[in-house]
Amino acid sequence: MKHKFLPYYINVGVKLTNGFDYEISTQKEKDYKNKVFLIRDIPTYFNLPTFKPYGSLRLKKIFQYEGYITRVSNYESLDDYLRSIYKSNTRSKLKRNIKRLQASFNVDYVMYFGDISQEQFKNVFQEFYHLFEKRYANKNEPCGELNPVVWNYYTELAYSMINEKTASLFVIYCDKKPIGVTFSYHFGDTLIEALTVFDIDFYRYNIGHTTILKMLEWSFENNIKIFDYTQGDFEYKKRWSSDTYQTHYHLLYDSKSIISVFIANFVVFYFNFKRVFREKNYNKIYHKLKYKLFGDNKPEPVVIEPFHVEKIGDGKPQKAHLQKLDIESPEFLSVRRAIYDFLYMNPQKAQSIELYFDENQEETYYAFGEKYTIKVAKNES
Repeated sequence: MKHKFLPYYINVGVKLTNGFDYEISTQKEKDYKNKVFLIRDIPTYFNLPTFKPYGSLRLKKIFQYEGYITRVSNYESLDDYLRSIYKSNTRSKLKRNIKRLQASFNVDYVMYFGDISQEQFKNVFQEFYHLFEKRYANKNEPCGELNPVVWNYYTELAYSMINEKTASLFVIYCDKKPIGVTFSYHFGDTLIEALTVFDIDFYRYNIGHTTILKMLEWSFENNIKIFDYTQGDFEYKKRWSSDTYQTHYHLLYDSKSIISVFIANFVVFYFNFKRVFREKNYNKIYHKLKYKLFGDNKPEPVVIEPFHVEKIGDGKPQKAHLQKLDIESPEFLSVRRAIYDFLYMNPQKAQSIELYFDENQEETYYAFGEKYTIKVAKNES
C-alpha cells in the first residue's frame, strides 16, 4: 500500500501481520526507482536467500523483536519434547490439570482447520471477543485486539483463511462453552500463534498451558515443523519454546534517489527508537496512561472478590428457604470463580451445581451438587 503523500510502500496488514517471506524478481525490473518498500515481520527462521544488490536497489534490516519457537520436527513425539523441556513433576502437573478439568466438566478440544461453518465461526468469534473483554477488564489494561478496526480485520479474514487452511482456530469447550480460544496463521508446515485468550473463571486449571499442550499434540500429528509462539517477552513462551529467533523489518530502497535514501534512513531511525522505547518498558507506561485518560468505551473493571468455600455435611439449608440464582450470570463471577477453584481439588460435575443465595446472611451462597453441597461466603475484610 502506498503512503498518501510519499513514495513509501508498506505491506498490506501493516502491524497486524505475523510473518512474511518474499523474493526479488529476476526480470531486471525498474519499478523500484525513487521508492521505498517496508516489509514487516520477517522471522529469521524463514531462511530467505542472501540479498544481492539489484541495480540501485538496496536492503536495510531493522531488528525489532525476539521470538520463541518449538522446532517440532526435531523431536520424535510430544512426550519426547516434553521430557526435553520439563522435569517429571511439571509434566505430571500438566496432565493433572487436564484430568481435573475433565473430572468436573465435559471437555472437547477442537481444531478448526480447513472446515468451519459460518455459524460455528460466528459463535466462537463472538465468545472470543467476550473473553478478551473479560480478561482485560479484570487486568484493567488496554487490549489492542478489541480495537474495532483490529477486530474487524481478523473477523473479515479469519473465516476464509480457516477454510483455506492458511489459518486455524483452536477451541477448548467446557460443557459446550468456549473457555480457551487461539487463532493462528499457517505458512506451509509452520504454525504461528496470533491471538489467544482463556476464561478467567478457569484460572486455577491453567487453561493457557493446556491450550499449548493440545496444540503441540495436534502439530506432531499433522506434520507441523515449527510452532511459533511469536514475539513478546512472556514467561510462558520461554518455558514452552526450544529455540529463539529474531523478527526484522526489511527496508528496500533506491540508493540513487535522494528522497528514497532520506525516507529509508528516517524509517530506520524511527523503528530503532520504538524498539529502545519498548525495551525500556516506556510503551507500557504510555499505553496505560493513554488508556486511563482517553480510552473510549472502557468496560467496567472486573474485580475478583475473595470468597471462602467449604463443604457442608449435616445441617445444610433447605432449598425452599433460599433464592435460586443463575450461576452463569456475570454478576456472580467471583462466586463462580471460587466454586471452580474449589472443584479443582474436589471434583464433581459442574453441570449438576445449582446456586442459591441466603437472604438472611450477607454475601453467603450455597452450591448444591450431585456429590456434595458447598457454602460460599465472602471473606471478611
